[in-house]
Amino acid sequence: MNKQTSPYQALVAICEVPEIKKNALDVDQMLGVICAVSAAPTQLDLQDWLPCLWAEGQTPSFSNEQLAVEFAAAGMQFYDACLTGYQQSIALMLPTQRWINKSLEITEQGSRFALGYLSGFQSIEQNIEIVEEGKLEQLLQTTTLLLSKIANPSGDNPDMLTLFNQLPEMDEIVSSLPLLLGTLGHFSLQANNYDE
Repeated sequence: MNKQTSPYQALVAICEVPEIKKNALDVDQMLGVICAVSAAPTQLDLQDWLPCLWAEGQTPSFSNEQLAVEFAAAGMQFYDACLTGYQQSIALMLPTQRWINKSLEITEQGSRFALGYLSGFQSIEQNIEIVEEGKLEQLLQTTTLLLSKIANPSGDNPDMLTLFNQLPEMDEIVSSLPLLLGTLGHFSLQANNYDE
């Protein structure tokens, strides 16, 4: 990988291809899903999570083999970068500059990333054993709450809105996400090691 290229850029670029743009999730939602599924305690194969990147009711299909290979390679590049970040417990390289506007409000891209992460995490959470100390559980609750605020800043009900108002401002949340998600992924990968 070129040191000047972020691990998500190939996926962002290939998502501009019209047939992918039409049939797949929005790229920010894809990034969220991949961040979440790469945090599974046991590594998932591409065929396990690739269908999660397609719009509801769509089946992964490509007009030619080269496009399929390029899309899979771009997805795996980001998956592997997330996995490496989790293993090293470092901040993930994410396009956070796209997720907050000049008025310090969350953008549609930021909301879609949060929705993608929450959706992807739901698909793996049954595989995560909560460790005795509760550190993973606390991180998971904090992350879920912050991502829920990003996904739906106006809140679904008055109680949620009251809770959201007690949380940090959007720009603080967005700037903390790369490290928070990297740490959560690290603890998630380590969760199954406590049983061995």
